[in-house]
Amino acid sequence: MTYTTVLSSRVADLNGLVNDWSDWGKDHVLGESSALGVALSQTVVGGDRAGEVNASFQWESIDQAMEGIAKLNASSRVMEMYQRSGVAPTRRSMAKLLAQRGTRDGRYTSILMCTGDMADEATYSSNADTMWDGLSGGANGYAINQVIAGGEFTGMYALVSWTDSLDAFMDAANTTNTSAPVQQIMSNQNIKFVSRSLSRIL
Repeated sequence: MTYTTVLSSRVADLNGLVNDWSDWGKDHVLGESSALGVALSQTVVGGDRAGEVNASFQWESIDQAMEGIAKLNASSRVMEMYQRSGVAPTRRSMAKLLAQRGTRDGRYTSILMCTGDMADEATYSSNADTMWDGLSGGANGYAINQVIAGGEFTGMYALVSWTDSLDAFMDAANTTNTSAPVQQIMSNQNIKFVSRSLSRIL
């Protein structure tokens, strides 16, 4: 299993940050931190988090994440990029990847936060297969994560989907979530929806 950390920030000069990120920032961050992957997105719809910019990192372990974050915080180039763009971090969270189907490619992401009972690895995998059967018509990828350190969200599930059309995705999600197999999953694990945010990839 891998882990994801997300640094959420308010940004004064978004265009400046995106330009630096595209020119050199992403490559520098990957090289400096040894992260498996990194992506930048902005929450467009999501309650009081609308407008936040999120830098997400994939790691092999919690220890690697802690070491990588420390290296990035010590990087003068990263700190200078933050200062130029007026980056003001608001929170950092960590989640464990439980199952994934498809890819992490797309123009947009949907993150659905849920409460629910714990399950074993085989159950998470089976649940992902069931969800992917319905979501694959409107999504490029889907992942089940559990927040292990994230303030009030700790212990919750974060269901992340990547798509090129949020209209197509929401149609697929509504059909999938009301299907008998998914309703049974929700009943078995006592799953309840808490919040959803929609973001664009930068």
